[in-house]
Amino acid sequence: MKILGVRFDNLNLAEVLQKIAGFLVDGQQHYIVLPYAEFLVEAQKDEEFRNILNQADLSLSDGVGPVWASRIIGQEALRGRIMGIDLVWALFVESGVQSRVFLFGAREGVAQEAAEKIRQKAPQAQIVGTLNGYVGDAEAIAAINASGAEVLLVGLGMPKQEKWIYDNLKKMPAVKVAIGVGGAFDFISGRVKRAPGIFQKIGLEWLWRLIIQPRRIKRIFRSIAIFLWLVIKDKFVWSNSRE
Repeated sequence: MKILGVRFDNLNLAEVLQKIAGFLVDGQQHYIVLPYAEFLVEAQKDEEFRNILNQADLSLSDGVGPVWASRIIGQEALRGRIMGIDLVWALFVESGVQSRVFLFGAREGVAQEAAEKIRQKAPQAQIVGTLNGYVGDAEAIAAINASGAEVLLVGLGMPKQEKWIYDNLKKMPAVKVAIGVGGAFDFISGRVKRAPGIFQKIGLEWLWRLIIQPRRIKRIFRSIAIFLWLVIKDKFVWSNSRE
């Protein structure tokens, strides 16, 4: 299914983990994207970004925005969201992935701290390297290749991380699955506190982020007001013009 021109796979977490398990043994390279409302707004003006999202092997809703939009637009409704942080934890804790994993992105020290937190909950985790997101492409690719990583988690923020994966995946032949995980390392490391459970349950994590990081107001405006307008326009304006 597509929402505002961006494809989504309507899978639950268990199905996603099963897909990833298959990706790791099929001899090919794969990348996974986790779009939320701001992705879809950006994709309206950045055709390259939209094409990268649509060519992903899996495209999963990271936020409630696409879930709500799927119901408003009247297509098949997405069953729910799969956030980057939840997918990372599920890989290590629920699936018990045995593949070698590399964490690339965020500020200096954050990926390393996230790796330590992951090892505390999943001692079997084979995290073979970490690197901050402020190094050059050549340095990052060399470090990832030297580690022998099969799973690459990239936290550079959108659209940078998706474009980076798309442009560089073939240069890292050992990597079987690359996933853009946004700010997951910040949350896992504890550098940024995750919203309380009630905010998560009712889909108001954006409000929590605004409370603790008021500088994000422009991004949140894009994710709510502009996104909502685009969805309404798609439902009532573009749909009428197609009839």
